[in-house]
Amino acid sequence: MADTATITMNAVLLPDEITKTLSNLTYSYTPSDANDKWFYRLINVTNSSADLISGAFLSKSDGEATATAAVDIAAGSDLVKFLFIKNTGTTDGTTTTDESIYICFDGGTAAHNLADAIEIGAGESWYGKLPSTIVGNLHAVSGDSGASSSGEGNVQCVVAAIIDDV
Repeated sequence: MADTATITMNAVLLPDEITKTLSNLTYSYTPSDANDKWFYRLINVTNSSADLISGAFLSKSDGEATATAAVDIAAGSDLVKFLFIKNTGTTDGTTTTDESIYICFDGGTAAHNLADAIEIGAGESWYGKLPSTIVGNLHAVSGDSGASSSGEGNVQCVVAAIIDDV
């Protein structure tokens, strides 16, 4: 099926004495049906916990993404199947920042000191397959790297997702 999300990466693991390099690792997620739709947006994550994803899907017309007839995402029922987040390391696309963003998946308040939050540092990316995560349960907040304190401002992120429009 078209519109597959594909990630290719290289990983260098373990201490220098026993380093192992894994090359050309690939991961892909293929939408299962016409209800799996793409979401893409530049998101300014603030220092106050808020929904990561809101707005509308990329709409389609004859297999092409278009800007017309966009369908709103229902935060209470639509399910994230694939999620990619890139912390651009900027506040607005130009002004640099070293702040991280913290993501929680359970509907709670995202926080820099939350034990089960995912931290995405400046310039870093994160992706995952999320089989049943409700859109409204994904929350994000900016914070200083290493969970030392809450953030001072915005962190601009690229967010791309495949969401089951239920």
